[in-house]
Amino acid sequence: MKKHKTCCFIDCYSQDCFMELSHDNSDYIKLESKLKEICVSLIEDFSVTHFISGMKFGLEQASAEIVLGLKTKFSGVTLEGVVPYENYTINWSESQRDKYYSIMKNIDKEVMLQHNFSHDCMIKRDLYMINKSKYIILYTNNTNEINAINKYAKSIGKVVFILDIETLNTIPNIKICR
Repeated sequence: MKKHKTCCFIDCYSQDCFMELSHDNSDYIKLESKLKEICVSLIEDFSVTHFISGMKFGLEQASAEIVLGLKTKFSGVTLEGVVPYENYTINWSESQRDKYYSIMKNIDKEVMLQHNFSHDCMIKRDLYMINKSKYIILYTNNTNEINAINKYAKSIGKVVFILDIETLNTIPNIKICR
């Protein structure tokens, strides 16, 4: 897959905050609508055809579900799921695992980076996705983590969009193309 047509989603957002949002919650509905708007803009305005999700519970999975939904409207769009290690979901609830597997069975490509957990496995996952992508969408409420990812990605020529979950604004505006 060509890097210039690839976008990855990296979620640095607190999982506890996301879990408070249910699918019928108005804040979740607004967030989901914004994520869909971003994905459509990436496809239509930036010619993105390949999306990569680290499949983290929360915004990465929500983005993956949106991409799967858009595949019927936009032919040629593909989704890659990156699993940092084999037992990634072992401590998740049954409903969280069910959601994960329902997404994974519909993706186009699965990549498992290593068999066993290591303290740097999530960093390796993020680096894999960044290095394979031209566009990076960062979801965050953790400025230290986002600053490090943003600095690295920009140093190697990536276009980084930061989604402010509180305001649902992207920085820079997603319609701006370099």
